[in-house]
Amino acid sequence: MKGRIAIIGGGFTGLTAAYYLLKHGYSVDLFEKANDLGGLASSFIIHGMPIEVSYHHIFKTDIFLINLAKELNLENKLKWFKSSTAIYYNNHLYSFNTTKDLLRFTPLPFIDRLRAGLVILFLKQLKNWKILTKKKAIDWLYKWAGKNVTEVIWKPLLVGKFGEYYQTISMAWLWSRVYNRSHSRQFRVNELLGYFEGGFKVLAISLEQNIRNLNGNIFVNTQVNKISTTSTNLVKIYVGDRVHIYDKVIVTTPSDVFITLAYDNNANKSVYLSKLQKIKYLGAIIILFSSTQNISNYYWHNINDISLPFLVFINHTQLVPREWYSGKYVYYLGKYVPHDHEYFTMRDDDLALLWFRSLKKIFPNFDQSLIQTIKVFKLKYAQHIVDCSYEEIIPEYNTDIPNVYLANFTQIFPEDRGVNFAIREGINIAKIINY
Repeated sequence: MKGRIAIIGGGFTGLTAAYYLLKHGYSVDLFEKANDLGGLASSFIIHGMPIEVSYHHIFKTDIFLINLAKELNLENKLKWFKSSTAIYYNNHLYSFNTTKDLLRFTPLPFIDRLRAGLVILFLKQLKNWKILTKKKAIDWLYKWAGKNVTEVIWKPLLVGKFGEYYQTISMAWLWSRVYNRSHSRQFRVNELLGYFEGGFKVLAISLEQNIRNLNGNIFVNTQVNKISTTSTNLVKIYVGDRVHIYDKVIVTTPSDVFITLAYDNNANKSVYLSKLQKIKYLGAIIILFSSTQNISNYYWHNINDISLPFLVFINHTQLVPREWYSGKYVYYLGKYVPHDHEYFTMRDDDLALLWFRSLKKIFPNFDQSLIQTIKVFKLKYAQHIVDCSYEEIIPEYNTDIPNVYLANFTQIFPEDRGVNFAIREGINIAKIINY
């Protein structure tokens, strides 16, 4: 046995790291405070089928996820479907799937439609994203896409995603969104997106089974309260009234949580701690509901109207078969907000009523009485602020605490966080431990 490893956090980074470390001969214990594995992609059952608490899908460029699925013999569960996208702007819904749709997008003058297309083409072809790191996305877009394109297409999305921070976001982050999504088409007119039959729960269960088959231990509903080191640089973790000792510990929680676990009231100030404290998080509010009504024929709806309370509306069953959900239509509404936003304290019923009223403005045919199930999820750590100085504060995997490592989505840059990159981070940290 190469050594005893503890992993704190049962999202896909923690699960992947546990799986690969066990394959390399380590002893691994994984601790998850929730009752389900998967982190932001954890699931619950709706109409007999697992579904994620927040919307997820797979791009053709998600090679780490796809390769892991192949390794776990899940290829037959990974299905590919034609995607469809629309933009809601100025009280109208516009198809936004192809170049032809962009050229027909009447809220912009024709010359601006061409300009928008050229900018997307440039970003799709650009390989050296480093040149965009220090450039503010909003300023770059005003300069190259122009005022009309920026204010109609891009600004509402930046405001909806990052709120008051939208003016600080690095263009490198936006480049990654355009680059990865455009390359997911692979010369097809329509984008193909992937999803597991049985949801991402299929992947989580397979990893869990493989971890247990390799004699790893997984403890759910188990919260780690503190991390400290011994005089010989072994690592102690405190769970309730018990202390466990390991050779190394990997923490996959949000950075704020890691601070509370490992730093004694911030008394031990350090450069590493300073980096962690500079990372700002936004939360996410998600309303997931099912209905007997088909509200829209599109899968993904960007809501380019900042007066409305949500950023995105998703008809999940316009991507995957609704037969998976006993013939019901399944939908998501989503919004990113700061931790002190009123949505976090608002009663779920009141929040749903507010958002459903706005949904009816977009779709006058929406009939709330046909809703079958409603779930509201309030996720505190859903998105970090990737401003133009973010690259300078990305925390290293090796923390300043001996034999304690950090691996979470704040280390993903310039790409946006997601299951594919969570798996990549799990692979990376496992390689570092096994070096």
